[in-house]
Amino acid sequence: MSKITIQQIADLAGVNKATVSRVINRSANISEKTREKVEAIMKEHNYVPNSIARGLAFNKTFTVGFYSDYTDKRAYANPFFYKVLQGIEEIVYNNDHMFLMMSDHVNKKSSSTFENVVSQHRVDGLIIPNTLLTEQNYDLLIKHNMPYVVTGENMLPKEGVPWVDIDNVQAGQVLTEHLIELGCRNIMIYAGGEAVARDKFLADRLKGYTEMMKRNQLDISVIEHADVLKTLNLAKKSEKSERTGITGTRPDALICCTHEQLFEILDWERGNPMLSELALATFDNFPMSKYMTHPVHFVDIDLEMMGKQAAQMLFSLMNKETDVPKSISIHTRIGN
Repeated sequence: MSKITIQQIADLAGVNKATVSRVINRSANISEKTREKVEAIMKEHNYVPNSIARGLAFNKTFTVGFYSDYTDKRAYANPFFYKVLQGIEEIVYNNDHMFLMMSDHVNKKSSSTFENVVSQHRVDGLIIPNTLLTEQNYDLLIKHNMPYVVTGENMLPKEGVPWVDIDNVQAGQVLTEHLIELGCRNIMIYAGGEAVARDKFLADRLKGYTEMMKRNQLDISVIEHADVLKTLNLAKKSEKSERTGITGTRPDALICCTHEQLFEILDWERGNPMLSELALATFDNFPMSKYMTHPVHFVDIDLEMMGKQAAQMLFSLMNKETDVPKSISIHTRIGN
């Protein structure tokens, strides 16, 4: 049995060929009744549109790309990385596009993967993490007029870079305020120096904590290493540690900026008595938290929504819509 043609579908539906093409390409200028009629005929005859022909007709690939760094083992090991991808994919597939994940493999004899994809327009738009938006990559995107959206607040000193991120300053404020409302006053935050300098989201969480502590006229206490807590555990009240310079008053709450830090602290259940006196807090929940013996307060961070918003913004830019926001900051709330 030969494959049915668009003209034959049009004849069966009692419409012209252009109408069938608009249904295939999901044009908004089609009545729901006509769309359902044409789609029913296509389904009955197992008609599958030729994606290559469709791309040639519209000068599009109907593909969205996501650029990642395959050498960043931390990102791939982080389950929250996949929450962002889940949100992106949902929007991409709902818009009848394909999703291409790529890493930047550099061949000395040729251009990089990123350069090839952008310069040859192998995708219609790109989503790129802020850590990979270098000057070189930015110039390439602009040169080839490639629509793109950055996940994570833009750190490049360029105007008009579209980005979507969690409002980590607000997250730091919300979590600190929650602990204050619980009656905590000596609230310490575990924020590593090098990590804060490297990752803006950590710096923003620290900023939110600092602002809320100042607002409530409470002392700010930042540690870069968990070993500091062991020193405080042995110290007397108001004694100052010569090694750390931090007053030896035990904290009644500790905010861990990452889950790695939280697990490091929780490992003390085997021998550190101070843990039972601490209100622990972190950013975002995780699947194993319900099995933990020590309760942990957390801010609910919707990373899936972050992915959805990034993809929706990209489609708006690809469709040349007006009034597309330059950036989106997603607010957080205390988790249950």
